[in-house]
Amino acid sequence: MPGVGTKKLVRHVSFDSSAGVSLASSPLGRAPEGGLLARVTMAGVCGTDAHRIRGALAPTPEPVSFGHEAVGVVIEVGAGTVADWVGSPIAVGDRIVWFPASGCRRCYACIVLRNESMCEGRAWPPPSATPNAAGFREVAVLHPHIVFRKIDSSVPDEALVAFGCALPTAVAGVERLGGIPVAGNVVVQGSGPVGLAFVLLARLAGARNIILIGAPSARLALGVSLGATAVFDIATTSVAERRAAVLEVTGGRGSEVVIEAAGQLTAFPEGLNLVARSGRYLIAGLYAGDATVDFNPVAVNRGNLSMLGSLVVNAEHMLRAVELVDMYHETFDFKRFVDQRFSLSSTHAAIDSMARGMATKVVIVP
Repeated sequence: MPGVGTKKLVRHVSFDSSAGVSLASSPLGRAPEGGLLARVTMAGVCGTDAHRIRGALAPTPEPVSFGHEAVGVVIEVGAGTVADWVGSPIAVGDRIVWFPASGCRRCYACIVLRNESMCEGRAWPPPSATPNAAGFREVAVLHPHIVFRKIDSSVPDEALVAFGCALPTAVAGVERLGGIPVAGNVVVQGSGPVGLAFVLLARLAGARNIILIGAPSARLALGVSLGATAVFDIATTSVAERRAAVLEVTGGRGSEVVIEAAGQLTAFPEGLNLVARSGRYLIAGLYAGDATVDFNPVAVNRGNLSMLGSLVVNAEHMLRAVELVDMYHETFDFKRFVDQRFSLSSTHAAIDSMARGMATKVVIVP
């Protein structure tokens, strides 16, 4: 088919470690062999984006593109056979969801560790002057290694972006835990998209008590709609009150599973104190910064506890998350989670709003 054209300029967000966020334009280029071009229709704002512009992540030597939660429409297909990651053929006009920070699938981390998050060849974030798959741009270029999935027209963009990378993160975390006990107790710390995704998975797994700790009240209410059986607002309850409530609900034992999804260091000592003997504590939200807390490993040993970190999101987790959205978006009305929309030129304001907890899910509509 005729190409979109190499001379076409597309607008995109560029981030420089010293100059901050700006709007730029660069040549689009053509669809690569085995890849495609997609017009971005919606991109989610993630906590990682705020960490990036605040300097909590390693600085980059040149301006970069970012935005790793994207939905769009195929506008050009490259030469060769092009199919999504479950083998469905792709054509112009198809709607797709993709994961720009996919691994290379050639290195030790991808092949042996099965951990794309630690991929040595993952080109993320990509240089902003080079056509790439980032979501904060008008048109994205998907090379063959990018994980993407064709989606049905009945699934709204908002439903797919509502959980963004949070649902794959939760899917991977539950796998790392070895599952959630049926009719068991689960405490989730944090009521952002990652925490809410864990609440959803706990409900689908058949947990009896799902206790959500977080703020603000609107996010806690969404947690209840997803299956939380009790919620505690950190703004109106104390650490001692929350522990007493968890012990009461669990018959004085504590929770078999506690999941840190808050991304706040203060959550760690509280969460560790909520785990039942022989229980499991999953750390899924603390991944940036270098602050520390006092920690007594004897308590872990005496309690026979399992402590796990989860920085593992592979193609399988991403695709399973998309399938869950397809299955349950109407049941739980995922699209309502998107409550703020910004233009491409207002990306900095969008990230700031998300970072201040002003919305449940903020999106960019290029």
